[in-house]
Amino acid sequence: MYDLIATTNRGMEDVCGEEIKKITKRSVDIDVNKVFFKGGIEDIYIVNIMSRTIHKLIIALYRGGFKDLNDIYRIAKGLSYSEYIKPDQSFAVRTARTGSHEFTSIEAAANIGKGIIDSYMVEEGTRLKVNLDNPDIEVLCLIRDREIIIGINTTGESLHKRGYRVYNHPAALKPTIASAMLLYSRWSREHILDPMCGGGTIVIEAALMARNIPISKFRRNYAFRKLKIHDEELYRKISEAVWNSVNYDCYGIYGFEVSPKHIQGAYENLASAEVDDTVKIFLRNAVRKDSYVDLDPKHIIVNPPYGLREKGIRYIEELYRGFLEAISNIYSGLTLTLITAAEQKFLKIALELGINIADLRYVMHGKLKTAVFKCTL
Repeated sequence: MYDLIATTNRGMEDVCGEEIKKITKRSVDIDVNKVFFKGGIEDIYIVNIMSRTIHKLIIALYRGGFKDLNDIYRIAKGLSYSEYIKPDQSFAVRTARTGSHEFTSIEAAANIGKGIIDSYMVEEGTRLKVNLDNPDIEVLCLIRDREIIIGINTTGESLHKRGYRVYNHPAALKPTIASAMLLYSRWSREHILDPMCGGGTIVIEAALMARNIPISKFRRNYAFRKLKIHDEELYRKISEAVWNSVNYDCYGIYGFEVSPKHIQGAYENLASAEVDDTVKIFLRNAVRKDSYVDLDPKHIIVNPPYGLREKGIRYIEELYRGFLEAISNIYSGLTLTLITAAEQKFLKIALELGINIADLRYVMHGKLKTAVFKCTL
């Protein structure tokens, strides 16, 4: 059994944890940006293949406190790497650091790298090669205040980079947040609408989820395939079992968009994800009541504009009010899940219109603090 760490979006750790529990049947512990659990090589495969909310899955070699750079070197040198790295492979150390320290991330990475080389030399009598540009093995170091985690990246590039996005909307939502919002909303394949769908991220993630299409569809390779512990036969067996649960049914998944350019881009993304047969996007305005009369969604999940620039403040207020008035006049018994950085504007208008705020949480979308509302109409 390995100590495993899934990195995820801050504010959606519990949603990620529930997904991992469902996938692996393992118990989990939640931390900031991370989910901890124990699992075998089969869990490493299945989480990387199936999870829609994680960014990377790490085999943790060490988690604990440290004093200074010398202590970081000592910790790294005291770990064993020969189980994971072959003598002819190269490695690199990537460091993410939060908090105030008397050293830089580069200095921390250099000390860990030296510790790895010295440890491997003692164990195997071989000096490991360093390749910062294209390493065979990536060692991750996560430092927060006086806690350090050193581990092996089993994923490779972050899984939020799905691979289907050929059109980049200027305010696109991260796919892992879109999937987390779908899970958070408790959507279960009923009719669903994103009335400001932009490049189509939410509706694409909904279609993939409804069809049980694994995220591995868009991943040519995983970092675990270069690890010494990798079992290709087991990986292929698990991957085949996952694909056997895929369906190609058509679902009621809809989007609105006011920009013809973005609609064209969204359909390019839909085609790239191969879900353009089950998602329909209409050239409609989200503030017009007549946009909604021929649809009966049970869920609306949306990432509207935030109005971060000064000239957009009045527009955002008008947009939010018009949108909420339209759906509250048309629908009842509907769940609205919405993400915005304009928390107070949305909250004020929703309360004025008598919309019930069932839950509110804060999610970091990159470096931007956003609020995710779950409302009932």
